Amino acid sequence: MPFVSENRLEEALVRAVENPATAPDFYRLLLENNLLVLGTVEGQEDATSQFSLEPGGQLKLVTGERNGERFLPVFSSLPRMQTYLKEESRYLSVNARALLDLTRGAPVVLNPGSDYGREFTPQQIEQLLDSGSPQIAMGEAEYPVALANALTAVFEKDSGVQTAWMINIAPGGRSGESHPLIGIETTGDMAALVAEIERAAQEKVPGMVFDLQRVDRAQPAHMAGELLKVQPFYQRGPSLPGRFLN
Repeated sequence: MPFVSENRLEEALVRAVENPATAPDFYRLLLENNLLVLGTVEGQEDATSQFSLEPGGQLKLVTGERNGERFLPVFSSLPRMQTYLKEESRYLSVNARALLDLTRGAPVVLNPGSDYGREFTPQQIEQLLDSGSPQIAMGEAEYPVALANALTAVFEKDSGVQTAWMINIAPGGRSGESHPLIGIETTGDMAALVAEIERAAQEKVPGMVFDLQRVDRAQPAHMAGELLKVQPFYQRGPSLPGRFLN
C-alpha cells in the first residue's frame, strides 16, 4: 500500500528522507507531537478515553525483536501501526519527548514495517532529548547526499561490502577543514574497492575531499569506534523494510 502522510509529522518525515537538509524540522515536530506505542499503563488497562500518567505510574510496553536484540516500536499514526501489527493490540498515545525520556537506554524504531521511518540508538535518543537533533553521520544541513548516493551505487555492486558509516572529522579541531570520513566493513579487496570509489567520486562529486577507513568490529582501530556509534548509511540487506532517515 502506498505511503500516504496522515499528519504534519509524517509529511516532515518524508521530506527528511528525500532531503536530509530538512531533518531538523522533522526532529522538532517529533518531540512536539504524540507517538503511538504498544502497551498499557498499570491500573488503566481497560481505559477507553484520554488519561494522564500519575506519578509513579508504570508503563507496560510491548517490544519487538530483530537479530536477537529488543527494540521499542513507535508509530507516527494509526495506519503505520496497523501495517506493523499481526494481531489486535492495545496501544497508548504519548508525547514523544516524554516517551523517549521514560524509555532512555532502549533502541527505538519509528514506523517499523513502513515505507518511511527512523531507527534511533540509545545514544542518538540522548542527543535528541538534550539538543533537539541526534548527532548522526553528520549535520543534516551539510550531509553529502551526492557522495552517499555515489558510494551506495558502488557498494551495491560489490558483494563484499556489508556496512558503511559516515561521520564528519576536522583535522586538529579545525572546523573549517572538516570533511567526511567513510568507514567500510567489507570481506573483499579493500584496495580494489578504494579504486572504484575514487573513480565514482571523481565522476559524481569531482574535487570533494573525503577519507576512507576499513572497519573491523572485532578490533576497531583509528576512528572506527566513532564510526560505529552512528547509524550506517549503507547496509547490505535492509534490517527493516522501507526508506529510513539516516
